[in-house]
Order: sequence, then structure tokens, then C-alpha cells
Amino acid sequence: MKRLISFAAAALLFFAAAPAVTSYAEKKDESKDFYYQKTDNNEICVTDCVNTDIKELMIPETIDGLPVTSIGKNAFFHLEEMTSCVIPDSVTSINKQTFVGCPKLTTVSIGSGVSSIGEYSFADSLNLTSFTVSKDNPTYSSVDGCLFNKSGDTLILYAGSSKAVVPDKTKTIADFAFFERADITSVTIPDSVKTIGENAFSGCLELRSVDIPDSVTTLSARCFMSCTSLSKVRIGSGVTAIPDKCFLSCTALNNIIIPDNITSIGYEAFYSCAGLSGIKLPKSVTSIGENALGRRYNTYTGSTQNIPNFVIKGEKGSAAEKYASDCGIIFGTRICQKGDVTGDGIIDAVDASAVLTEYALISTGSPLSFNAEQNIAADYDDNGTANAVDASLILEKYAENAVKH
Repeated sequence: MKRLISFAAAALLFFAAAPAVTSYAEKKDESKDFYYQKTDNNEICVTDCVNTDIKELMIPETIDGLPVTSIGKNAFFHLEEMTSCVIPDSVTSINKQTFVGCPKLTTVSIGSGVSSIGEYSFADSLNLTSFTVSKDNPTYSSVDGCLFNKSGDTLILYAGSSKAVVPDKTKTIADFAFFERADITSVTIPDSVKTIGENAFSGCLELRSVDIPDSVTTLSARCFMSCTSLSKVRIGSGVTAIPDKCFLSCTALNNIIIPDNITSIGYEAFYSCAGLSGIKLPKSVTSIGENALGRRYNTYTGSTQNIPNFVIKGEKGSAAEKYASDCGIIFGTRICQKGDVTGDGIIDAVDASAVLTEYALISTGSPLSFNAEQNIAADYDDNGTANAVDASLILEKYAENAVKH
């Protein structure tokens, strides 16, 4: 049965351990009350907060003389005015979705007892800028305001600005670390990172480009799923597998090169990436999962269909050819000529100009215009991106051809 405690009394309990609790029915001022439940272990789980306009939330250490040890699922769901929360040493666990949709929440203070934080606990809390953790907490720590494991090498939850920078010495970006941070526009991942966890960046709706450093060896399922503004990705040399649903519904993605280190592409890895008009697969790719490439969901028919005119480039007899054949996708072995961005069979100043225009779009974070074929042709020096250097090399090739003729 849900019960209530006066927030004013909660504050007294927190500071003076003076148990003075009144029930919801007896309390006239309802604006500062908690709901709570007593567990089978004679402990208290806070389950709700009546005052939806509360700004500074402080969880008491005891209620009715019993320790407050947990915060329930959805306990503070959409407290849209809350700016800060203090979690006392007595609390050991925070359940799923506890702080979902708290847009003004900026700071969270975690006591020494917390050893478990559920999934999606801070999803859609876009202004969260700082975690502070008791130095006596054996499980968690704070690095640059972000929530880390105790040893400081695993980023548990990101807190910071929309231009995210993962702290140096981070080895693992944990599952859900950036989940539904829809405000994130860019992320800098240091060379120390080796693993990116499941759903790590899922729902980062404004994230526009990602450079996965060569140090990363493991991408996990759905790690960039539904990043609908993501147009450019560079995959480093350490990654060998693109996992299931890795880039599912990244509808703006139109600039990605699959490097020779990739051996497998998982189930629905690029499903509903309608911005991709095609992709080149190296011979190193020997395994391609169902609906991994060139397929999308049709909302009108409720079925899966091929992306119109999608082209897979690869070698004869390869896994790429078999996948294309099985799905009825266009397959070709001819690789477009380097430098011929316009596809007219001539390398000239027009191609160089097109590369510079695309580079300007990349630099400003604007939507890109090149398709997969053009990206390959524009990347004249094969470094994974089209830029002014490529434009200069194309002009040199143009001048060389002009002299010959």
C-alpha cells in the first residue's frame, strides 16, 4: 500500500534523524510529500513524489524509523521542474526509469550505498551536467561530472554539454551511457576506448557524425540505433564486426565506408537507412545478416522492402554478391573511378569543386549530398573522408590528364 511522508519531515529526518511522519490523509500541505512502500525486509522504497513542481529533491535516510534503501521504477518520472536530487547513503538501488523526462535536472548527488542503477534511469534528462559521488561509494565514481565505475575506466552515464567529450583513459562506454540524449550534436571518443556498449548512443537524435577510433575493437548491438541525424561514420581499424541493429533507422546516413578489417555485418545492421543509396563491401566481409543492407520498413504496407535503386558493390562470388542475389538487390563489380565524382567519365575541375562543396557541408554539420558511389570517388587518398586534400589531388590528376592530351 502506498503511503506518504511530508517532505519537510523528510528533510528533518535527513539532517536530524527525527522521525516525524504524517500520512497523506492527515497532511493538509500536500506539496512536499512522498509516496513510499515498506518492503518485506522492513526497509523503505520511495515510489513517487506528489509535488510535481518540486525543484530540489532530497531523499530521506529513514522513514517511520526504517531505512530508505531503494527508489522505485518511474518514481520521479517527468518531474519537469526538478533541478537537483540528493540520494543519501542509505539507498542501495535505483530502479529503471527513475528520472526519465526531467528536463531541468542538472545535478545528482549519489551517496556511499548505491550499488545498482537500473536501465534508462536518466533517459531524456537533457540538461544533466554533473554527477557527484561519495568518495566512500565502492561501486561508482565521478570523472569530469560523468558517472563512472569505481576504477574510473568505464563511463556509466554521460553528463555534460551537447558537444560531448568522453574523458581520457575511458576504456568502455557502457550500455545506455548516452541513451536518448537527444541534444547531443557531436561526440569525441578518445583512443583509450576499446568497447562501446549496447544502446550506448541509441536515440541521440541530433548526433551528426561519429569517428570511431582505431582503438575500439567491440561495437555492441544497437549502439547507434535511431540516431536520425547521423550522416557520417568512420569505422576504425580495430573493429571486425558491425553488430545487429548497430545503425538501424539512421535515416540520414549517407557517408560510410566499410573498411577491410570488417568480416561480418549483423542482422538489420543498416536496416531502414534510407539515405544510403549503395555501399561497397570489401572481400573481407564473409557474413551478412538478414536485412542488414538495402532494406527498409514500409509504414504503409507494414512490410520490409528493398530501398529503391540500392546498389551493393563487391567481388564476384563474395558474400556481398550472395546477399544481393538473395534480396533482389542490384549488385556490381565495377568500382567507380577515383576522382570522377560526377560520374561523367571525366576527371576535371567540376569534380574538385563538388568535393569542396561536400567538404563545406561536412565542416558545418549540414546534410550531405553525396551518395555511396560519390563518397568512394571523392575520397581520392582513401583516408575515409572527402576534404580539400582530395579536391587538390583531383585537380592535379586533371592537370596531368590535360598535359597528356
